[in-house]
Amino acid sequence: MTFHNFMDKIRYWDNLTAKWIMRHFYFMFFQAVLLIIFLFWFVNMFKVIDATFQANPSNILERLLVTQSVNTTIIVLLLLLNSFWILYIFNGIQRLRVLLKDISYNINKLRQKYK
Repeated sequence: MTFHNFMDKIRYWDNLTAKWIMRHFYFMFFQAVLLIIFLFWFVNMFKVIDATFQANPSNILERLLVTQSVNTTIIVLLLLLNSFWILYIFNGIQRLRVLLKDISYNINKLRQKYK
């Protein structure tokens, strides 16, 4: 095995390892963080619902605060869902980038082989 072929194998395994780390660690980490935030929001949402039932219907200020809390809860839910969607899109972009990088690497390897 020549030095060039040995270095090609090292680059290949390094590329596979980097792909595995990017695909499985970073995205799983961010998904776990978003899931923890979502669970915290979900538990807090029950407190908002409970406050809604305890509000006095005749007191306008309490009703306005309950409405504001519900609206804020809906906005936070939409932001969390948007974060999950953006993470999904970034994951797809990352996979396409890695796929194009692999194709480019193999094409360059074939070019060098037939020169």
